[in-house]
Amino acid sequence: MDIDLERLVVRHRHVAPMLSVLLGATNAAVRISDAAGTTILEREAGGIGSDRFPIVVEGETLGWVEGDRIARAVAAVLSYAAAREADKRSLATEALDRYRELNLVYDLAEDLSSLLSVAAIGQAALSEVNRLPGNDVGFLLLGGSAGAGLTTPDGVPVGPVNDVPVGDGIVGGLGDGEPAIVNEPGRDPRATDLERTLGAIVVAPLRARGHAIGVIGAATSEPYEYRASDLKVVSAIAALTGPAIEQARTREATADAPAGVG
Repeated sequence: MDIDLERLVVRHRHVAPMLSVLLGATNAAVRISDAAGTTILEREAGGIGSDRFPIVVEGETLGWVEGDRIARAVAAVLSYAAAREADKRSLATEALDRYRELNLVYDLAEDLSSLLSVAAIGQAALSEVNRLPGNDVGFLLLGGSAGAGLTTPDGVPVGPVNDVPVGDGIVGGLGDGEPAIVNEPGRDPRATDLERTLGAIVVAPLRARGHAIGVIGAATSEPYEYRASDLKVVSAIAALTGPAIEQARTREATADAPAGVG
């Protein structure tokens, strides 16, 4: 839990004055320490009782309050204040993630609208995937004829996963399923030998006209924890890329088709 207990107790503009009033009004003798045992605040050290109460947020102990029955109330107040701080941080993070996702959608949609080939679209999509944190490398695989596997299309950089039989492993088995995060592929029973060597995988199906035509995602070589916000980004990229690739495929097939004899 990334909550600065010392700041909350000593410098927070609401919590610190409230705590000062509470301790002054009750004339309580308490010691407040962080999880490592470092004393943050101590009042009437000679009269501090032997009871010890945890400051807990979401099951994690941030610190302790030692003293008598007032110490229990102080611990409850600090637990509540820390929970509020955690909620504020969570909301701020979510807002930033939404902003990031919306910006990505607008920018990628504008880029894709001007691209006509599968290769160019794949390159643009992967450039966005490669912005994910974690030193990951993106991959984009498309299915060909019925029964064929998933492979990287010509002109698109080959990623850590390529030439995957349909239905094989985490990536090949995605099919019409939902986007997925697998942060420990080595422990996943679906993983192929190659996927087990990867640190983490985030992947989403590419769909066009309601059918899966391939997958797009990223993988790390070292252990990493992808977050739900990363999955949202990959899903947004996939939602834009699938229809764009299908249109490009149609254009390319039409251009390659022999002209009819009149």
